[in-house]
Amino acid sequence: MTRNPGNPSALNRRNQPGTALWPEVGSMARDRSRDQIGRVMAHLFGVVWLRPPGGGQEWTARPEDVTPVTASESLSPRVAELNRRARAVLP
Repeated sequence: MTRNPGNPSALNRRNQPGTALWPEVGSMARDRSRDQIGRVMAHLFGVVWLRPPGGGQEWTARPEDVTPVTASESLSPRVAELNRRARAVLP
């Protein structure tokens, strides 16, 4: 199919949420254009919304620039996020 921004039914199905190019919401992914790892927050307006694992301002990335990360790549940011949350609930 050809891409026609005026006709949503003509969008290329490979670039829609729920396909292999779109990471699952809540998963950790790497934005290759920024070389940063973030948690996938949403798929809106044709882009992937990511947030730094420790919190902070979200940014957008094109789906083709976002790749899944390995368990070892996501471990350090996840541990940092859990530590931050644990410190927030301590008196």
